[in-house]
Amino acid sequence: MKRRKCGKLYGIGIGPGDPKLLTLKAKEIIDQVDIIFCPKGDEDGTSWARSIIKATTSSPKEFVDLTFPMTRDEKVLRVYWQKAAKRVAEALGDGKQGAFITLGDPFIYSTYIYLLRMLRQDFPNIEVETIPGISAFNAAAARAQVPLVQGDERLAILPVTKDLRGLRETFEAFDTVILMKVGSKLDKVMALLAELDLLKHSVLVSRLGQPGERMIHDLSSLNNAEREGYLSVIIVKIPKRGTLS
Repeated sequence: MKRRKCGKLYGIGIGPGDPKLLTLKAKEIIDQVDIIFCPKGDEDGTSWARSIIKATTSSPKEFVDLTFPMTRDEKVLRVYWQKAAKRVAEALGDGKQGAFITLGDPFIYSTYIYLLRMLRQDFPNIEVETIPGISAFNAAAARAQVPLVQGDERLAILPVTKDLRGLRETFEAFDTVILMKVGSKLDKVMALLAELDLLKHSVLVSRLGQPGERMIHDLSSLNNAEREGYLSVIIVKIPKRGTLS
């Protein structure tokens, strides 16, 4: 029986949403692979990453959606991670090449990390190469013309949790704070920023590079917090060192 040749997978960061921020190397690989794997949040949903890439490639491609549900239940997630890894392994049989596309950078809060872990565990013969991408917060800083750090300043990047765990301490210890995965917690974040007198030192960028993009430099002027939290990044520049009350 002839043994099937293992294929190769590229994990590709496609940037924050603007197709023009796709790197040359990412574009080159996407054009050459046989299959493009696209993450999505539920079985019936669509992949935003897929819609971005479809607008950048003219060559016909086989697209395969992989579901990564929006839940914190690791038992549930692990089932989907293993299912995705198996689907990738099956599709890359006979030496085919594939690309798993992910928004931003593959190693910053990306579902690609979990897929890579499962592939290493269950399908170690599959060769994997990771291509970095422009992260959402880098693109947001450039768009808003906000320097992230200079000199000996310190930068913190963290996701917003439901209970805002660690935020107050982070504002105490760092000069610039990047808040990601803001979503429906924006109201709570704004309340804390108001308490610490940081609203006017914060900038929010939502839907970067997409229709409906918004940039707000003083969050005290933000009216519809629920709508603006989706696909948003907040950059907080601490005005001075010292204790925040």
